[in-house]
Amino acid sequence: MSGMFARIRWHLVGWTMLVVGLILVVLGGLVYAAMSRSLLDQVDRDLASRADQAVANLAAAAGGGSEEERERYGGGVFYLVVAPDGTVLANPQRVDLRALPTSSLPNLREYATVTADGETLRLFAHPLLVVAGPSRGRGALLQGARLVVGESLEPERAALRTLLLILGLGGAAGLLLSFAGAWFLAGRALVPIQVAFRRQQEFVADASHELRTPLTVLRSATDVLNQHRDEPLSANAELFDDVREDIGRLQRLTADLLTLARSDRGQLELAVAPLDAGDLVSEVVRRLGPLARDRGVELASEASADDLTVEADPDRLQQVLVIMVDNALKHTPAGGRVTVGVRRLDGRVAVEVADTGSGIAPEHLPRVFERFYRADGARGRANGGTGLGLAIARSLVEAHGGEIKIASTVGVGTRVTVLLDASGRPASLGARLGDLAARVAQRG
Repeated sequence: MSGMFARIRWHLVGWTMLVVGLILVVLGGLVYAAMSRSLLDQVDRDLASRADQAVANLAAAAGGGSEEERERYGGGVFYLVVAPDGTVLANPQRVDLRALPTSSLPNLREYATVTADGETLRLFAHPLLVVAGPSRGRGALLQGARLVVGESLEPERAALRTLLLILGLGGAAGLLLSFAGAWFLAGRALVPIQVAFRRQQEFVADASHELRTPLTVLRSATDVLNQHRDEPLSANAELFDDVREDIGRLQRLTADLLTLARSDRGQLELAVAPLDAGDLVSEVVRRLGPLARDRGVELASEASADDLTVEADPDRLQQVLVIMVDNALKHTPAGGRVTVGVRRLDGRVAVEVADTGSGIAPEHLPRVFERFYRADGARGRANGGTGLGLAIARSLVEAHGGEIKIASTVGVGTRVTVLLDASGRPASLGARLGDLAARVAQRG
């Protein structure tokens, strides 16, 4: 079993790492793309601003400005004045035009990214109407000329490489931390699964054992009956009674298992209606009175004068009380006493079954509601129990939205308490329809 859960743990960790890795890659890609776009936009704005300033400086120079103003545009970027036919009219920074052919220059109001001598450049073309030059005369107009402003993108590329390194190292560290977290969480997540798996194995083993005993008896009995086919049934009456008893045991066991299975799936049907818990307790005590007398145990009921109305399924709640009282009778020696009480407690209705039996050891109390669990397995089987009674009682009580508790002292006795919400609502629609149908049937 440990090998199976180890494989499951590795699978969970693997899928977690895959998902986290994809998330980190996507987020890192988005951050990288956003930063790259932001840096490029900043360069474009800087180029456009420099182009506007350079055009203004050229216009000032053409209008008679000083030589200093003409050279002002030659800052940290390079400028080219290009004629409509592609001829470079001005190259103040002496850019190598062989590395930067005029065919790669952008058109008016366009940006372009080119590579020259292994260096990435960003270019912007600005329309230019006034060009200064001795050959054309100061202030001459040249239609279609453009000013190309360029700037190296190497600082931005270096910043992006640094960002990529940071994202890579951060992603690797994140994956390592995610692996540690995924390994821990997968182990924690498997704990309840391992517990449930172990309980399921125990449940299957216990159910198989409970089924094997009556089936073995039935097989032996039928073999004996087969050997005495010619004899009348009355000659094997005792054997026939054993067969009937074991068939009844199998029926009860399968009914109990079906109830638990429906409860686990949330498919336990309840016909909820307002009922008086005091009347229900009195009815259960009356029905089980003969069984108590046969065992030599005193069985009594106690009900307070409060309103003891609860909204519950009468049959299911009666089943719970029968399980509790029958359990108390089985474990109370002759001469003992079993008391079934009902009262209001903190706004709820409490039904308590207390006995003067041998009690339950403290180490067994946390597990008494587990399926097939018996504090005294041999005694439980001798009394015809299957160890499902309290498990069914808890399922039925919880299906009603209630709570069941147990307290016991060895040598003193045991007290089982069921707490149900007091009914402060009108009868449910199903109950009202049932009452209406009953009245119609009586009138008919």
